Amino acid sequence: MIELARREGAFGTIRILEQTSDKARIYMIGDTAQTMVNCDGVSVSGYVHAIELLVGGAQTLLMIGGGGGGLATMLARTGTRVTVIDVDPEAEDLARRYFWLDPNVRWVTADAIRFVENGCQQFDAVVVDACDGFGIVKPFDDPKTLAWLLDTACPNGSLVVNLARNDDLPTHGKRRARELAGRGLSATLYSAREGEEGNEVLHVRRTGRTRSLIVTDLYQRPPNAQIFLTSLQAYTPRQARTVNS
Repeated sequence: MIELARREGAFGTIRILEQTSDKARIYMIGDTAQTMVNCDGVSVSGYVHAIELLVGGAQTLLMIGGGGGGLATMLARTGTRVTVIDVDPEAEDLARRYFWLDPNVRWVTADAIRFVENGCQQFDAVVVDACDGFGIVKPFDDPKTLAWLLDTACPNGSLVVNLARNDDLPTHGKRRARELAGRGLSATLYSAREGEEGNEVLHVRRTGRTRSLIVTDLYQRPPNAQIFLTSLQAYTPRQARTVNS
């Protein structure tokens, strides 16, 4: 493993590592890997490929939390107009310099809540991938915040949330799905079978049903992503008829 860069970011020391065997690159904050992409700039993480499939077809997308920008690059290459919001002032330069970030990705260094409050455009989809070593960060661990974000930024589209799992801490994914369903939203949680990659993916909609995750190009994806995608199980709680205040 080679260290390509080291900087002090908003959440601690950032290290950019490169594997000598295959040139894959890893974006580390402290001891936590935020992004890992192969030498083509494609993420090797299964949850990233699950999110890509769930938001496929979106013409415009807001991504909260950039890291190395692997998902943003994958979506931009399919023609999606991607806007990344990341609060860390180091993140954009690192993504463009070391992770082959697609040049068509718009990157804004700002607080995501303030960005949305200040009248940002509406999008076809919003992805929340804002996690640290303990899981999803505040305020995105609150179902009220997620419901507000859906209603404000993509009322007719999809909200997809990465629920990163620490080995010692649960994601509470099913509880979060039930809380959102209790607010009148359609919510489906995708979880891998025990023993596979730990991240869970939560898909939420205000209008219409959540989308089934269908993989048609499995063997064109990295091996780890193939294993993760074929191990996913869906959980959809009953949607409330009225929205709770």
